[in-house]
Amino acid sequence: MKQLAMGVGLALVLAPSLARAQAAPEPKVFVRPTIGAVVGSGPGATFSTSVSFKANDKVQITAEFGSMQNILPSSVGEEVEVSAAQAANALGGKHSATASADAGFGQVGFRYRLRDVSGAQTFFEAGVGMAHVTSDVTAVIRGSSSIQGDISDDVVTPFTSGTPSTKPMFSVGGGIILTINRKLAVEMGARYIRINTEGTPINMANASGAFRIGF
Repeated sequence: MKQLAMGVGLALVLAPSLARAQAAPEPKVFVRPTIGAVVGSGPGATFSTSVSFKANDKVQITAEFGSMQNILPSSVGEEVEVSAAQAANALGGKHSATASADAGFGQVGFRYRLRDVSGAQTFFEAGVGMAHVTSDVTAVIRGSSSIQGDISDDVVTPFTSGTPSTKPMFSVGGGIILTINRKLAVEMGARYIRINTEGTPINMANASGAFRIGF
């Protein structure tokens, strides 16, 4: 009986602190290192870090900064091939050409918490911002009696002529959050991204994964 009484007393002493620990509020600030892949342009990759501030139980305000690699639209790649072929033919030779595009970006937006599914949070998100887009074209001529080597300056498309440039962008998508503990979680998401570049806009589907840290 004495041991039972001691156990009950200890439980009564610890109960308030345990209740406070269980009821501890969620963090107000979240940081997410993110890596992803893009298709539609490229295929390429995305690398970013986002910071979110909890506005209420449903809404977070987000800011994201990162880079996108190898996001040249396929139609621009075809235009580069045509332009290189025309330049080489005019000089009596054959050509080979490659092109690529990258971007650094920053955007702000919001995330809205949807219903939980099998213990995982789901969300909708959208953002607007700016992207600094660069492109690179390499074209070589061979078999010409008048010139050999680089003819990159003769290969011109509206997209490549319009870069480097900083253009508006927006994104919209959603995903799920798998909670590890109160401060840590793993996120998986998908979104549509558009950059309004000159000539041909960049349209991408972006699938990504992130490790979320709460503060």
